[in-house]
Amino acid sequence: MNTAVEDAIRRFPGWADAELSIGVLDGGMTNRNFLVGVDGQEFVVRIPGERTELLGINRLHEAEVARRAGELGIGPEVLGELPGLGTQVIRYVAGRHLSGDAFTSRLDEVITAMRTLHESGPVGADFMIHRVVERHAQDALNEGGTVPAAYDRLHLQSHRIETALATHPAQMVACHNDLLPGNVLFEEDRVWLLDYEYAGNNDPFFDLANLSVNAELDRSDEKKLLTGYFGRVTEAAWARFQLMKVMSEFREGMWAVVQQAISSLDVDLVAYATARLGQAEALTQEPEYEGWLKAAEGDPAV
Repeated sequence: MNTAVEDAIRRFPGWADAELSIGVLDGGMTNRNFLVGVDGQEFVVRIPGERTELLGINRLHEAEVARRAGELGIGPEVLGELPGLGTQVIRYVAGRHLSGDAFTSRLDEVITAMRTLHESGPVGADFMIHRVVERHAQDALNEGGTVPAAYDRLHLQSHRIETALATHPAQMVACHNDLLPGNVLFEEDRVWLLDYEYAGNNDPFFDLANLSVNAELDRSDEKKLLTGYFGRVTEAAWARFQLMKVMSEFREGMWAVVQQAISSLDVDLVAYATARLGQAEALTQEPEYEGWLKAAEGDPAV
């Protein structure tokens, strides 16, 4: 074990002289995660990656939402923070990640956890998706990176989407904003939402769309997702959902563009950004796209 890592972990109150077992946990692209055993209990400690503030991460805001999620029973209990690092120590929860049919078979439970967060009241940070993609582009340029040509095309569509949705503005709610299957953990009788780095007030349709694209839901499962969340699927709700899928892919691609400029990850970030931006553009070229823009001007509840 790296001495610097162990020294950082031992900063946690009560752990300086304790007998610790420390193991590396797989997963995570921007941080290093460790499983720490002490006094018969297990905890997860994350050591943040460098310059993650350029990815829109604010550790104080993350801590606020993570603590709330723990209190709501949809996230692991937060025990405290590592002094000087601004990252939580959370209680380890056993479980497994699912994908494909195994994931969608428990989609109702994921919806319930998501809605619980959404209905918990606003938090101290905003994640205004149309501003997020703009900030990513500027941060990439500031760090000497290159913004791909797809950005200008998608930025135009972002403006069109924002204008359409402004006709009936959504109530901003506490959103997770990074609903990958890897951030959803399943136990036999419950679901945990993990990793609140990007959490903040946002349009709830973004969380729904973000979950859909990351879990690769098909149209049938998307209908199930919206029906489970709203009780029914209106034309306007379906349109807003589809448009937010564009924004989800756009944001993910621009996240990777910033990572190209600041990260030492052993990942082909150029290919990743190109693929996600390409998915966003493909959605804007769907035959129904112009219809979605028009329908999204309506009240999604009607």
